Amino acid sequence: MSQEEHLQLHGKEIIEALSPLVKWKYDDFHKVMLAEFSVDKKDQVLFSLKNLLPNCWDAKSIKKAPPEIKHFAGSFGKLIKEQKLFCSHIDNRPQVMVAWWPWGHGATISARIFLTNTTPYVAKRGFFQKFTGLFA
Repeated sequence: MSQEEHLQLHGKEIIEALSPLVKWKYDDFHKVMLAEFSVDKKDQVLFSLKNLLPNCWDAKSIKKAPPEIKHFAGSFGKLIKEQKLFCSHIDNRPQVMVAWWPWGHGATISARIFLTNTTPYVAKRGFFQKFTGLFA
């Protein structure tokens, strides 16, 4: 199955819910399903995304997000001003997430559905855990 097919399968609910508002296409460069739309649709698209994907982070809150979320999001977890990251319930490892990317000129926004990082998350061990592990 191709990357595009995986995205269409795992992102089907998102794609279908937002299709009355936006047009989706596969972006081979970023390996995402991409929707570019004018800022006048912002509130409607945000409302739909928040209903589908209740967990949302921005450039400030991502710093306090669970480390697993940053791991699953990969490079999309590095947010700057106005960008957002959406995902479903974090108890289940999400298969897809959505990156919200307003453009610099302020008239266009992109929503990008991407497949999450599939490598297992391994918690970083602090100094104390490493030190006590020497004596275990």
